[in-house]
Amino acid sequence: MPDPAIEILIIGNAMTEVESYISSLRNSGVTVHANRLNQDDQRIAKAIRSASSLDMVIYTAESGDIGIEHLMSLLQEYDVAVPVIALSEPGNEDFVVNAMNQGVKDVVTRKNSEHLTLAVKREFSSLLTERKLDKTKSQLKEAEARCHTLIQSSREAIAYIHEGMHVEANPAYLQMFGQVEQEEIEGLPILDMIAPSEHKKFKKILRSLSADHEQTAEIEISCLRDDEKEFCAQLSFSPASIDGEPCTQLVIRDQTNDRQLEDKLRLLSTQDSHTGLYNRQHFLSILEETTRQQQDQDSPTHSLLYITLDNFQEIRNSAGIAASDSVLNEVAELLTGLTHTDDLLARFGDHTFTLLTPLTDRQEVESLAVRICNEIDAREYAETASYISPTSSVGIAFSSAEIPGGQEFLNLAYHACENARQEGGNQFSVAIAATRQEEEDKAGNETDLSHLIQHALENDKFKLVYQPIISLQGDTRENYAVLVRLIDHNNEEIQPNYFLKQTDEMGKMAALDRWVIRHAIAELSVQRKKGRKINFFINISGTTLEDDTLLLWVCDCLREFEAKGPWVIFQISDSDVRAHLQQVQKLTEGLQKIKCQLSIDHFGLNPKPETLLRNLRINYIQFDPKFLDDLAGNQEKQDALNEANRIGQSYNVKTVATGIEDANSLAILWSIGVNYIRGYFLQEPSPTISYDFNQS
Repeated sequence: MPDPAIEILIIGNAMTEVESYISSLRNSGVTVHANRLNQDDQRIAKAIRSASSLDMVIYTAESGDIGIEHLMSLLQEYDVAVPVIALSEPGNEDFVVNAMNQGVKDVVTRKNSEHLTLAVKREFSSLLTERKLDKTKSQLKEAEARCHTLIQSSREAIAYIHEGMHVEANPAYLQMFGQVEQEEIEGLPILDMIAPSEHKKFKKILRSLSADHEQTAEIEISCLRDDEKEFCAQLSFSPASIDGEPCTQLVIRDQTNDRQLEDKLRLLSTQDSHTGLYNRQHFLSILEETTRQQQDQDSPTHSLLYITLDNFQEIRNSAGIAASDSVLNEVAELLTGLTHTDDLLARFGDHTFTLLTPLTDRQEVESLAVRICNEIDAREYAETASYISPTSSVGIAFSSAEIPGGQEFLNLAYHACENARQEGGNQFSVAIAATRQEEEDKAGNETDLSHLIQHALENDKFKLVYQPIISLQGDTRENYAVLVRLIDHNNEEIQPNYFLKQTDEMGKMAALDRWVIRHAIAELSVQRKKGRKINFFINISGTTLEDDTLLLWVCDCLREFEAKGPWVIFQISDSDVRAHLQQVQKLTEGLQKIKCQLSIDHFGLNPKPETLLRNLRINYIQFDPKFLDDLAGNQEKQDALNEANRIGQSYNVKTVATGIEDANSLAILWSIGVNYIRGYFLQEPSPTISYDFNQS
């Protein structure tokens, strides 16, 4: 970055001499914007008064001039804090002493251009440093004010103590201990808030903090309310200052409330809100871990039952949504009654349930499947007494060291369930062992999936779902990631990680991308016409990047649905960008012309991530979800994410953390400065666009 130009006011009667000074400065590489004035009191006063970007004054001592004292008083009067350099004849010692006493930074012998140049560079560098310091002080003051406001409004109990005495406390702290006013707490010993049985332990902490003011500490201890009731609390100590005086910040968290909140959050993030069973995401995480542990075992440790209601869509069409939802609740209740303590039962899809059980005896598992089918069939459902009753199909798979992952384990049970359903339903089917299936049925399954994909492309049997992208910085714009699901013959959703690879191998990825883009823009237009400020993040695959007609086709879609480019953010994976850099550069140039934006997905793990930001006009980066795996407990990942976020924002790119699965990572992401977050903990992908961004 080039050095900034120096705005200089030069005061002197000898214009030829002034010009020589300016020329010398410019010849030495200093960029100068100079304003030259004669020794005219009124003009100089006006120039100083109206100066908005003045950096320096060069004053030439002349006989009969305005005087250095008057010049310095003018600068002070109009609050113009810039350095003054005076030029004087050799041997004028009285002037030198007087000028320095008045605050002149340097006195240079006239026509000594080299000295003048050095003085100008030195004083300008000092001025820039001083301005940065002033700006930093101002920012610090603002930050302290915001911090004080946040502390006062915080729900956490926060106090400041010095030498064991309270200095200040926020309302939450006063409420926790029953104090009504700030005056009641000032000067009160902190020991009064600690249970007598814990005094010895607490005094030890205080002595340690007193010996080292920079120390941080955290303890669990029993505190005492004003009604003499004790409660377990976590106390966090950290160094702080108030009005420039060192003190210790104390944060007290009531562990009873925290544990209740943690339990509630854990329940919300793992529970299906409709049936009360575990949800899909929680089930998949446990299934993945179970499959991993099976790798070290020779014999099966678990069996998996994939249970779907055969005729649920018919029930919903005839009895209605409310009645069909009631059926789901009753089935969930029935299945719960058939499970044991060690079983994991989840609502996996709209009318699909999954059961992971440690039962591995084939006869016992098949007996359980028969019982499930029989009891679902035999039950009298309250809301559908006059309509058709549901039946079920059950697919059974046994864990094996040859099954590489949870998704493959699930696929086995899913295909077994499909076999049972295609045989007429209301029965079970057992999956062929993984090795035999690979040998005998893999080609057949891929053929079935290929037919399903082709059928979906020809008959609109894909489905869009939407996941909110939520700001951590107060931005209430409604951003959604657009995702796609494949609908099978049983009207069940098939996840992308199962069908996208096959779609690509079929050479249909570009067709699928176009289906998603077109339907997404159509839906976006509908939402915008309702007055909602919605933006969509839409994926583009590497195959589609090779299509030279894509940009014109996108323009046609926008025109057809009366949509605007700024509403759409196209996102491309980091690996696809690197593999198709030239195509992406060309596409980016075109997208800019129609005001569409660009996002890079799975960013941050490949080498030299800043290379992409330097060579492309990017608006957003979405970090690889692997960053979020155990983020709260892994300092290396926190540091790596912090650096990736810093790199992105240094290029004025908005950053998005994806894969948020729990509350533990939110505080870390906020402290790092990530702009947006997205994940199942906030909301699963949904067919409805209904997230309340204002409440978030």
